[in-house]
Amino acid sequence: MRANGLDKRRRLSPRRTNGVERAEARIVEREVRRYEAEYVNGLWHWDCHHGSRKVLTARGEWATPILFGVLDDRSRLACHLQWYLAETAEVIAHGLAQAFQKRGLPRAALSDNGSAMTAAEISEGLARLGILHHTTLPYSPYQNAKQEAFWGPVEGRLIAMLEHVPDLLAFLNEATQAWVEHEYNRSIHSEIATTPLARFLEGPAVTRPCPDSAALRLAFTRGAIRTQKSDGNIVIKGRRFEVPNRYRHLARIEVRYAEWDLSAVHLVDERTGKVLARLYPQDKTQNASGLRRSLEPLSHPPAEPAPQAPASPIPPLLQRLLDKQSSLGLPPAYLPKDEDDGDVT
Repeated sequence: MRANGLDKRRRLSPRRTNGVERAEARIVEREVRRYEAEYVNGLWHWDCHHGSRKVLTARGEWATPILFGVLDDRSRLACHLQWYLAETAEVIAHGLAQAFQKRGLPRAALSDNGSAMTAAEISEGLARLGILHHTTLPYSPYQNAKQEAFWGPVEGRLIAMLEHVPDLLAFLNEATQAWVEHEYNRSIHSEIATTPLARFLEGPAVTRPCPDSAALRLAFTRGAIRTQKSDGNIVIKGRRFEVPNRYRHLARIEVRYAEWDLSAVHLVDERTGKVLARLYPQDKTQNASGLRRSLEPLSHPPAEPAPQAPASPIPPLLQRLLDKQSSLGLPPAYLPKDEDDGDVT
């Protein structure tokens, strides 16, 4: 029966019929072959894996942690691993930024079609960084097989060693970084007959330097067009942002922002994409004071030069105190607490 193409197929729901039919049609019409990128950082894989053990959060709730992982195709090097409590576009941007800063910018990337993987912030950010983003067919995990196979050692080695750890939430990421950097990346891989770290360093590579953190945060944003109101503001996600007076003649305003962080909204040139100014939320209480600036002519620069921003926003005295504190070699005497980023610390 198999020789004549009479395979047993499961009954499909109408919602999944289209995606499964496309995946099955590709297997029937096209051969499946193993592949490997020619260059280090030529192709990256990334995906999210739901852990097999639950963790107890500070709210007294059991949650399933999600591991975000990035793998280099040629060397099998684990570029970055981190556990989170949700699979969102913010998590993907946070994890990718760390992978880029550790290993450099790749040429191309492959992921599935999840909503977080294909969010506007992610797709536009990768395009701005010059990274070609490919996605697999629905219900076709074999196309990302290297990443899927990597979850085996994670569960078989890493999670198995954490079986008797009581407070897993506070220890999970620390243990994961130690395991991936000092065991997985330095152990002989059966497919390549060497360690992932050694092959990553051997090359040949097409790695590009990674920009700084501020440039990465600006890259992982979505572009949108807004119409400027008569009182010089625009609306983003139900919140009003004030446009500087010198741009009052623009009817169309192009902005960049990330849905999870509206504290950093930027006005950009619609033609070149250059950042022109940072936009701040409208302060109606301050506007109620009645103080208003005089309108400057649009065709002439202001009579007085604009005040120059200081070289550093930190005052010299405070900077000297910070340098003195850092020279002691001791961490600041407080425990950081991040509640909004969903990171498993």
